[in-house]
Amino acid sequence: DVANIRVEGIEFPYQGYLDNIVRQIALRFRPPRGSQLKAEIAFLIRRDGSVTGIRFVQRSGSYTFDLEAQGAVEAAATAFGPLPAGFNEDVLPVMFSFDPRLLR
Repeated sequence: DVANIRVEGIEFPYQGYLDNIVRQIALRFRPPRGSQLKAEIAFLIRRDGSVTGIRFVQRSGSYTFDLEAQGAVEAAATAFGPLPAGFNEDVLPVMFSFDPRLLR
């Protein structure tokens, strides 16, 4: 389920790549127990798979939660891999929602 990832305004028919982004971030995201907080982070994945422009779209209100969310994106960034060869754009803009109920 990729309900927590959006690539608005881009035609991106590579579901497996999106699934991998979710999987890699979820493996590294460790929110405080019982947390019902939510945050949203935007970032760019470049053609070579590197990540730039990490920024908060919406903060949770908890410094600890936000730091964990940002850290999960930074740690997972090396595991996304290059963009699919059939994708012609130089970057893929991603909006990722951190909601502990969706990330398991």
